[in-house]
This record gives sequence, structure tokens and C-alpha cells, in this order.
Amino acid sequence: MSWGGSFTQNYVNPENLVQAEQEYDAFMDLYQRIMTTCRNKCIPPHYHEPDLNKGESVCIDRCVFKYGAVQKLLGKKMDEQAANNMGNIGSSGGGIPSTL
Repeated sequence: MSWGGSFTQNYVNPENLVQAEQEYDAFMDLYQRIMTTCRNKCIPPHYHEPDLNKGESVCIDRCVFKYGAVQKLLGKKMDEQAANNMGNIGSSGGGIPSTL
């Protein structure tokens, strides 16, 4: 049984690859913003212990949760707005002038 041959024959759609790369970049950007924001908010710049104390740990948990909740809310609002925009385009005849 050869594993090598089965993967080399699959076709990867370049458009799907570009979309996957964009999603990865967006996720990494979000991750970096969460890390920077929550670290600056919850962990003092000068610390003497190698581990987080209870307060820092709870602060980071809450910060990450709130950041995620806001991102989810923004995503939902953007989806609703996109759906409304698509509905407006559809109800106006698709943007094609009727005089043609």
C-alpha cells in the first residue's frame, strides 16, 4: 500500500488555495491582536514569577472570551449587512438598466 501516489494525483483548485491562505492570514492576524491586547491588559510589564497568578489567568480568560464574543457579533452583523445588500440588489432588478 503506497501513500505517496494517492496525494500527488489530487487536483487543488487555485481559487480554493487562495481563499484558504486568506483565511489563515486573517486568523493569524486575529490571534496576534488577541495576544497583544490581552497580554498588555492583563500582564504587567515587569513580572518576577514564571507562571501566571490567579488574577492574571482570570483576566486573560475573560479578555480572550470577550474578544471572541465581539468578533462573533461583528461577523454576524457583517453577514446580515451583506444579505441585506444582496436583497437590495435583487429587488432593484440586479443593477441592469431596463432601458437597454
